[in-house]
Amino acid sequence: MNDLHLSVYAVVRAHSEIVYSLKKITSAMKRKICIVAAAILTLGCIGTLQAFTNLETQEPQEIRGIVVDEYDSTWYEQQQALWHQKVQINPTDEHAWEQCFSAARYADMLQEQYGMTDRKKAVLDEMAKHIPNSFTYNLAMYQTKRDMYGEDASPWAEKALQQIPENIGRQDASMLIAYLEMSGKCFSDKKTQETCHELIELLYKNNAYPSYLLRYADNCMRGMEGNALYFINGDVPWYGSRILQEALDLHKDKKVIPISFLAIPAYRDALCQSLGIKPFEAKDNYDSIDNLYHEVLEYIINKSKRPAYFSPHFNSSQADDFPLKLYNEGLVFRYSAKRYDNMAVAQRNVEEKYHLEYLLEPQYVNEEQWQGSERIQLNYMVMLALVVKNYKQAGDTLHANRLTRYLSAAVTRTSLPQEEKQKYFNLLSDKK
Repeated sequence: MNDLHLSVYAVVRAHSEIVYSLKKITSAMKRKICIVAAAILTLGCIGTLQAFTNLETQEPQEIRGIVVDEYDSTWYEQQQALWHQKVQINPTDEHAWEQCFSAARYADMLQEQYGMTDRKKAVLDEMAKHIPNSFTYNLAMYQTKRDMYGEDASPWAEKALQQIPENIGRQDASMLIAYLEMSGKCFSDKKTQETCHELIELLYKNNAYPSYLLRYADNCMRGMEGNALYFINGDVPWYGSRILQEALDLHKDKKVIPISFLAIPAYRDALCQSLGIKPFEAKDNYDSIDNLYHEVLEYIINKSKRPAYFSPHFNSSQADDFPLKLYNEGLVFRYSAKRYDNMAVAQRNVEEKYHLEYLLEPQYVNEEQWQGSERIQLNYMVMLALVVKNYKQAGDTLHANRLTRYLSAAVTRTSLPQEEKQKYFNLLSDKK
């Protein structure tokens, strides 16, 4: 049984700061693609706050990123102005400059503006005067140049890698991890592997990602066969999976592959080499980036002959005409050229593989729920509600009731309004 429609179109994605989704690619674009220029946003709206009436009396707030907080572009514009006041008082304060630039970047991102916008250029020009050759400036330049087609952003990232501060924050570490992974060098270059490993370990040691996000990532991979390919989209599921592999030594046999990285020739070629297959030969032009993704995915899966799984966090545009055959096995989709009883596998994963008990436990550790990412837990309900219905149809009340408690708890744990939660509870309804 393959119930693809329910899970693809109802699935919940987290905000994305690093991992993006290209819309169109041409031969000219392919020369210097470093990353895609449109951020993936979550189901629902980004909260709107009233404008500050008097900036002089306000203190700036930490810019923690859209995977953590839900604010609109106006809020980020206001924070940019407030942090700019701080750098005017102390022009060499790198933290204040980093916050000022981040606010400008997110304000642009939420307005779908990328590259060297007027907003970012104004900040960067001042940074060049006051903190040139600094880690903060080099990384800010990398982030800006990376989103500009035809620009080589790598020199700025390489400079930043030579200046990594001891107290590097989550967003900066994540940006450098993404750069190292996209280069393809993490597959074979020992020094790059070590640097990437150290940065990922820092994320774990600094509790940069809440445990519930790591538990979710762990459960997604628990039902997979060994040596699997795991195609993924979104910052939170990707970084969560990589933390499990590098910091906790879990699921090391699996290759976690961001789908958007497949548009980057260097990453694509290195991945193919690591799988022992010939590099994919891309055409000169594609009508859409999705067409490129489809061809690359089919090539890698068929040539590598490894079991292949997809996280549910891909865009609907990637799913609408997705030629691959995807079957819901619980929390992920498995590619299969032949039909099979995927619900039997999903039930086995629920009963034997997944660790769902934590959803019923008290919050023993005082961890913050990230507004921009907590909704990812709703995928327990979205992906597994069908399993509950299968249990009921088979007369297995024991397993149906147990799984219902887990899924209901996953929804209850979020901070969504009750009316929104009810929409997810309704997935368990016997009504059609």
